[in-house]
Amino acid sequence: MRFSDQNEIENRFKRRAKQRRRDITWNLLTAVVLMLAVFLVGFYLVLFSNPYVAFNPFPPPTMPVLATALPNTATPLRLPPTWTPTVPPTEEPPLPYTPISATTPAESTSTASPLPLFTDEPVNQNLPYAIEGEPAAMANTVFHPGEGCDWQGVAGRVVDLQGRPMVGVVVKLTGLYGGRTIDMTTLSGGAAAWYGASGYEFILGDKPISSNAMLAVQLVDQALMPLSNRVIFHTYETCDKNLILINFKQVR
Repeated sequence: MRFSDQNEIENRFKRRAKQRRRDITWNLLTAVVLMLAVFLVGFYLVLFSNPYVAFNPFPPPTMPVLATALPNTATPLRLPPTWTPTVPPTEEPPLPYTPISATTPAESTSTASPLPLFTDEPVNQNLPYAIEGEPAAMANTVFHPGEGCDWQGVAGRVVDLQGRPMVGVVVKLTGLYGGRTIDMTTLSGGAAAWYGASGYEFILGDKPISSNAMLAVQLVDQALMPLSNRVIFHTYETCDKNLILINFKQVR
């Protein structure tokens, strides 16, 4: 055998030896990778089956303990062996109603006069107008000489703080007169021909009749809010008192 052939053989053996070592190395690496894969698969299987194991790096939060219903320990109510139901007493039916015959009404012997419609009211001291003096009953012939006794009314005037006429103030009359409801308004100055520049007048009827606190006169604004307290007055059935004079004056 030539020397060159021997070297070639040796080189072949060396190459084969290197190839074996590389194969062993790759086989070992493959085995390690397979073992790691098996370990990881087993690791994740354990985590999925029980995520609360101690080696889980990201355990789920602990769920709160659910409330459990307590067992029913109430003792049922037992009636005594001799218990009997109590029957409420039977109510007697009411006596039949017998209406009173309308053919025999009770006759009243009272002859009292009608009650006053208005009663004394608290005085509001903050209103800008007040009555000047008191209501005065007199004969209408003082202002209406030609009317005679076939007339009844209430009239007056409205003045300011200095006594000067206040024209255009709303005057309101309310109440009952002769069995009918009275609700009338006028303006101061509407009866200037008889009671001065700020005079007003309400004609009640064509004959004098008496009434007891059934009428009231009051100054109001355009919205019918009070500018004065109500002045309650009486009327009379005599000719010398068939006019009630009520004057108003500004006080603030």
